[in-house]
Amino acid sequence: MAPLEGLTVLDLTRLLPGAVATQYLADHGANVIKIEQPGAGDYARTLSPAVFARTNAGKKSVAIDLKHPEGKRVLENMVATADVFAEGFRPGVMQRLGLDYEALRQTNKRLIYVSLTGYGQTGPYADLAGHDINYIALGGLLNLNLPVIPGVQIGDLVGGSMQTVIGVLMALQSRERSGVGQHVDVSMTAGVQSLLEIPLAEYERTSREPQASCEMLSGRYACYNVYEAKDGRWLAVGALEGKFWANLCKQLDCMDLIHLQFDDARQPELKARLTKIFATQDGDTWFHQLRQIDCCVTPVRTIAEVYQPSHDKPRPPKIGEHTAELLAKFAYSEDDIQRLKSIGAIA
Repeated sequence: MAPLEGLTVLDLTRLLPGAVATQYLADHGANVIKIEQPGAGDYARTLSPAVFARTNAGKKSVAIDLKHPEGKRVLENMVATADVFAEGFRPGVMQRLGLDYEALRQTNKRLIYVSLTGYGQTGPYADLAGHDINYIALGGLLNLNLPVIPGVQIGDLVGGSMQTVIGVLMALQSRERSGVGQHVDVSMTAGVQSLLEIPLAEYERTSREPQASCEMLSGRYACYNVYEAKDGRWLAVGALEGKFWANLCKQLDCMDLIHLQFDDARQPELKARLTKIFATQDGDTWFHQLRQIDCCVTPVRTIAEVYQPSHDKPRPPKIGEHTAELLAKFAYSEDDIQRLKSIGAIA
């Protein structure tokens, strides 16, 4: 039995962060129902169909116009038996619709209501528009990488998706004890700051602005760096501990470098020596040799190499594909459903 089997999630989020969060829940057994605006639906359907397919597999879709009084009533009926309600609108939007946590908890006291935003529900930036680059900028992470912009969505996925899943799981555990749900307020910017434990600790210790997320782990030293092999393949060296560095130096026949591991003045020399050595053989040859000696060296794999087709993954839903099916489970008759469709409350 999947750990979240029997859990019903109403997902009103759009685009990447919310979709990934509820996909994790769906992958572990939750019944995730996308609540989409009739017509366009989730923007990700047109912006990036491939991403939409990966992050909405196996979910169901109900198309409801939340601005229509009868459409809103349909959603409220669904909320009555839901476990989790996730929305990603700007602060105040759900309150204006009469669908905020305080309103919906009157319908279902066990409801776990998740609000996923860039900057949280309150504070000076609450109403500010943003994307991933803005969240990692205000969160303090981007400054550690300037002028390089990370090639993955750290704010969206770590600050948003992961923090949402963590918040839901903690709220479910709390509900087991108390019998009541709660409002989970997820700020992607605050989530980004949770990644900065090392630089924050370094700043607290020295009052000096760190130049990287962790200088020891950002290429400052030869023992923690990347090197290009003869065939253009790159190798990642993570020989931080003395024993790993010593093992590597012995294998590379440069034992004179062992005692210089953290000598700041000699790092250019160490990097140059290792660069020259690694350029003498192909990447796979190096990995075959070095994996035997316990020294923390691995190849840098490409996206093509890590990609695994998901042949058994269910397809994503069409907009409103399950509207009639699910409304029937809430005691709506075929005539009721046709009437709601005719007045534009559902699709």
